[in-house]
Amino acid sequence: MVVLLFICCGAFAQTAVKHLNNEYSIELLTAEDGFTSSEIYSIIQDNKGLLWFGTGENGILKYDGRKVVNYEYDDNQANGISHNDAGNLLLADNGDIWIGTWGGGASHLEIRTGLFNHFEHDEQRHNSISSNRIQSLFDDKGTIWMGSYAHGLNKYLGDNTFKRYLYTQHNPATISHNRVWDIEENNSNSLWVATSYGLNLFDKETEKFINFLPEPQNTTPTGANEIRNLLKTDAGLLYVGTQVGLFQFDVKSEHFLPITTAEQKPLGQVNSIIEDQEGSIWIVSSKGLFRLGQNQQLHQLQLPHNNGLRIVFEDRSGIIWVTSEVHGIYKITPQRKFKNIRSDLLLAPNGITVDEQGDLLIVSASSVLYKWSVKSQRLLQLTEQIFTKAQGFSENRLLERPVLHLADKNTLWVAQDDGLASVDLQSNTVSLLRYPKSEPLHKEFRELRALNSDQYGNIWVGTYKSGIYIYDVSKKTFSHLGHTAGLTHPEVLEIYKDRENNIWVGTGDGVSLWREGSQSFTQFKQNSTHSGSLVGKIVQDIHQSRDGKIWVATQKGLNLFDEHSQTFSHFGRQDGLPTSLIRAIEDDDMGNLWLTTNKGISMLNLKSNYLVNYDGYDGLLGINYYANSLIKGANNILFTNSQRGIEYFSAEILDDNNRQFNIVLTGFSKMGQEVSLDKPFAYVDEIALSYLDYFISFEFSVLDFSSPSKNQYAYKLQGYDENWIEIGNRNVAAFTNLDGGYYTLLVKATDSHGKWLDKQLSIRLYVAPPPWQTWWAYCLYALFALIIISAIIVYRTRSQENEIMRQKQFVQALEEQVAEKTSSLNAQAQDLLIANKQLELLTFQDGLTGLYNRRYFDQHLFEELKRHSREQQDLSLILCDIDHFKLYNDHYGHLAGDNCLKQVAQCLRQCVGRITDSCCRYGGEEFAIILPNTNEEQSNYLAEQLRLAVEAMKVPHEKSATSAFITMTLGVVTLTPTDNTSVDSVILSADKALYIGKAEGRNRTSRANAITLN
Repeated sequence: MVVLLFICCGAFAQTAVKHLNNEYSIELLTAEDGFTSSEIYSIIQDNKGLLWFGTGENGILKYDGRKVVNYEYDDNQANGISHNDAGNLLLADNGDIWIGTWGGGASHLEIRTGLFNHFEHDEQRHNSISSNRIQSLFDDKGTIWMGSYAHGLNKYLGDNTFKRYLYTQHNPATISHNRVWDIEENNSNSLWVATSYGLNLFDKETEKFINFLPEPQNTTPTGANEIRNLLKTDAGLLYVGTQVGLFQFDVKSEHFLPITTAEQKPLGQVNSIIEDQEGSIWIVSSKGLFRLGQNQQLHQLQLPHNNGLRIVFEDRSGIIWVTSEVHGIYKITPQRKFKNIRSDLLLAPNGITVDEQGDLLIVSASSVLYKWSVKSQRLLQLTEQIFTKAQGFSENRLLERPVLHLADKNTLWVAQDDGLASVDLQSNTVSLLRYPKSEPLHKEFRELRALNSDQYGNIWVGTYKSGIYIYDVSKKTFSHLGHTAGLTHPEVLEIYKDRENNIWVGTGDGVSLWREGSQSFTQFKQNSTHSGSLVGKIVQDIHQSRDGKIWVATQKGLNLFDEHSQTFSHFGRQDGLPTSLIRAIEDDDMGNLWLTTNKGISMLNLKSNYLVNYDGYDGLLGINYYANSLIKGANNILFTNSQRGIEYFSAEILDDNNRQFNIVLTGFSKMGQEVSLDKPFAYVDEIALSYLDYFISFEFSVLDFSSPSKNQYAYKLQGYDENWIEIGNRNVAAFTNLDGGYYTLLVKATDSHGKWLDKQLSIRLYVAPPPWQTWWAYCLYALFALIIISAIIVYRTRSQENEIMRQKQFVQALEEQVAEKTSSLNAQAQDLLIANKQLELLTFQDGLTGLYNRRYFDQHLFEELKRHSREQQDLSLILCDIDHFKLYNDHYGHLAGDNCLKQVAQCLRQCVGRITDSCCRYGGEEFAIILPNTNEEQSNYLAEQLRLAVEAMKVPHEKSATSAFITMTLGVVTLTPTDNTSVDSVILSADKALYIGKAEGRNRTSRANAITLN
């Protein structure tokens, strides 16, 4: 049955196109990230969370966030994909994957076993699949439907048998065209089928089709009649993507309602449609990527390249994936949690604070006061320019950030450069306040940086270079506080009044606390010799949290003040913060402490020891902020201020981050070679090993795709070590020489914000013992031991009397010899002791130079490698060689050469001063110095001092091509040894460095990286 319809045009079709780029961050993945093909025509996410990509030329790709695994056709492998043109993927309800290929029929991947089953067209079987070109796949509650390129619709009946539904001419109850683009459920009894000639409604009981045409006047499979995509939303709406645009199909009226731009232009050829988790519709067309909101507003997301887009897909974490045939894969991460106040009126730098209702008060760089309502999210101008050129204020103030202070619910104080004013928030009237020119300090009253009021209502004004000015509101007079009052520095950056009315002043050199009783400041400054002093000199912000604690932000870290001890505890990189430069501090209604830094925003919860860092990957519009510009408004909204403008976010939304991600095994190696297991890595839960597998490694990944480089990992092997080993962003754990027995490998990971996930990877390991350690081997050992013991007992019993007689004879002879030998042995023992001491000294000393010899060097280097491996400390080795020494011997004679070696040895001994360092003669004119606990910088410095000292001796060397005097070339290597580091590898590394120095002209110090010998 063919129903002729007319396209209904109305207000629905006229939706304005707006851009979405501020709501998402965009990252392009290409071949450099492992994606061997950009011709990707489908994306699915399996039940573990792995992403699968169907390509048009390279089989299928599996992505775990860190690497891509490619499944390609291999005619030598029976269990594999049937064709490399595998652009159609379907995640079945049971978790398996179906693949529709373009020439190899269909394949079924049993996800838990990794086995493929293939279904190909057989001309001899009428119940085989109708075509080897599969265009579409659909799972109807366990029944798999397949649409072909030119041979209709297939229903899989099981056991490699299919039922076909083909177009029959002059039979309106058949499918309208044999090319099936897409399949979608209508209800339990019917399916929607998209073909090249219209939309079909298929009744599964009667097996009849009803055809609907967007362009009934067009009798060809072109234009809007070519239905390429279908989407049925959660609300029951049916969207139809065609060759010329997008439509909504009204099932009741049977009308196709076009979705167009504000200019009533169609979206072009629609290649893909999805509904995201928030109910918005995403469309990929020939004109780009669009989002249709629930309010029917059409928005466009401008990608770096809008051409060649094919597929749009949303994973479970809300990330949008869009493929481009030309450029790769776009990963589009929502950043709607962070927003900015958009207005051309707000010229940066702006100053911000909040009023009594929690709405934001803003003074722009042009000194105009605005109010932004948290509830209505609307900007209202309250005043004209507060400081103008006509009033005598310089235009240079436009470069200065305004400073705001709400003295009471109706009075706002504003300072900018040398301007100071109060604003009545009821009448919005402005009163300018000028510092008297008759005062001697009036020229210093400029570059105003801080404002606050004390308990008496006096206004404290902090300047950049001239300390603090206090304005007495009642007397209308100014007073000044500077170094004579104990202010730590004239550069005042912050003035803060705590809930006990104490005034805290942050300066360019620490914090000053005003003591009202003594009318002076108590100073808190950085002191490197006192662990409880303030860390950092330049104060960025001071804040009192809800629990009454005083926090101080500096350019060197976050400081928490202990009132009882008058000391500070510190927070920095060692506690997980991304940087030590803290710009501002604020706390929310849940007790979390929020920080802005030069690397984003951080949330710190001290009660749960929980820290989260947010940066550009999380949707921040930038990562650097102004000092003391973080403030909490109504509804737990936090506002930030920067050169980009004013941004805001909800602390409650950001704190609600409980999404969990699976951690899966992605690789397993034995003896350095990756091996396959009996099932896909992601589904492996136990592994059996031979005793010969003495080196194994595991690769794993947490399936959080938002920012894989920020995920942190830790592992432990139960049965071997019960402690978690944190390995940062590395995702490999390796073990050597495990004893036979049972173990459990546990792996945990953080999400991209640094929060440890509840889910863990758990893999049971069984290591078979060697044959000589099995139970039957121990039984044989016991039996053999029993036989031996019995034989010994019998033998000893029979020979007991003979043994007693021999012992008596021996004792008698021994007594006679003892008396004779005793006196001589005493003398020999004394001589032997003296000789051994002399021999031990000669054994480890070079006879010519007096330095340690090669034997001592080899033994001591081996001992130091083991010690430094245990302690994980740096160890350095210097190999040095006298330049052109053979020519020196040939010219001056061997006696002179020996004297030269002695002089050089004495020079080395004098330069190497630590008792733990060892100077050795390595051989001939070569020397070696072992430097324990010495890093690269220290070893480079010492080597250069040795070289200069030898050259400074000025021992003549007429035959040297390098210098007129004796010189030395030195090779240096520094490493942190491991259990696998050998003496030979360290010597070889230093020798390589020495070779480099010789090759570069001698008389120099060269360095090489440590070499690992297998």
